[in-house]
Amino acid sequence: MRPFSIEQVARRPARYPADTWPPRMMAELAAGYVGEKHVEDFLERVGKDYPQPRVTQSARRRFWYRADLDRAIRVEGEPNGMGVRFDPKKRAKREG
Repeated sequence: MRPFSIEQVARRPARYPADTWPPRMMAELAAGYVGEKHVEDFLERVGKDYPQPRVTQSARRRFWYRADLDRAIRVEGEPNGMGVRFDPKKRAKREG
């Protein structure tokens, strides 16, 4: 039998709300919002790809604001990735 490491056993899945995304989220919801499968994956990327929590009440009660996460994953703003390639084609088609 192969032993498991604590990282494999203690991984928490990201959560998804039943209705809409709240404006303020704890790590479980924030991980789901940005598309991470596990909370630990999200927390590893905080400070690099994702912002630090805006509100920290304790070690376990940290809150990320949806607007901050939107900026990190570029929900609003300039197109990136494949969208950059296709925008001129769409514009040309629309303008005739």
